[in-house]
Amino acid sequence: MFKREKTSLCVLYAISPIHAGSGMSTGAVDLPIQRERHTNWPVIQASGVKGAFRAHCRDFAENKDLLNVVFGSDSKEATPSAVSISDARLLAFPVRSNIAPFVWVVSPALLGRLKTDLSFAGMDDTGEIPNVAESDAILIRDKNQKPSEEKLILEDSALCTKNGCEIPFLKNLVPETTRLYLVSDQIFDHLVSHCTEVQTHINIDSETGTAKGGALWYAEYLPSDTVMYVITYYSRAQDVDVETIHSHVRGAIKDFIQIGGDETTGKGLCRVSWLNGGAA
Repeated sequence: MFKREKTSLCVLYAISPIHAGSGMSTGAVDLPIQRERHTNWPVIQASGVKGAFRAHCRDFAENKDLLNVVFGSDSKEATPSAVSISDARLLAFPVRSNIAPFVWVVSPALLGRLKTDLSFAGMDDTGEIPNVAESDAILIRDKNQKPSEEKLILEDSALCTKNGCEIPFLKNLVPETTRLYLVSDQIFDHLVSHCTEVQTHINIDSETGTAKGGALWYAEYLPSDTVMYVITYYSRAQDVDVETIHSHVRGAIKDFIQIGGDETTGKGLCRVSWLNGGAA
């Protein structure tokens, strides 16, 4: 079992759409994104997150000699990784609305899982999760002003707005979200299942200047402004102490990182912020 000596939570704020692909599909979308089996919520699997972290450290870390110590090596003398990285899970999902270009939404099920993850990470998880009816939306945060509309329209769903509530453990996790609402699990499931971004791609024939026959496909993306989080925990490795490993990762992975496919078209750019957790 991996010995957890130090824990951090990494919050990823999508600057551009993210495509962490699940492979080919037989449905209308040729290249869907990764989703959890039991919830159907979008996710970026841990192997993809760790690969992006490793590639970023390889390019930007000051001490390149620590790369195989921190992330493991598959050479003849295989060494285990000194960090363990979770899936990137949804923290807040952006949805277009009638009161602003878009608002962010969370749900009771999402907040319940977040509380569990924060408890594991040794972070503050105090605060009750309110119940919300399927026809309602509870205002959690509005940094501008409270919307005067009695109806909040999210895509094709019309909801009644309710008075705001305070959820303490969200305060430091999603500071960028100017308008954040709590909606029911049913509405949230519909939004994250059917309101992602789908882009059309073509392949141009260089000789004719037109699209090649059959070279038309549709790819799914997590929209810009999606917020996700990753639990990262550390252990000492070989002769390197845990503080050195922690500093190596945090020192290299800061400001921005690229995750997922379509890197050369500017996709997958995320702003990075870290919060310290506790020890095991």
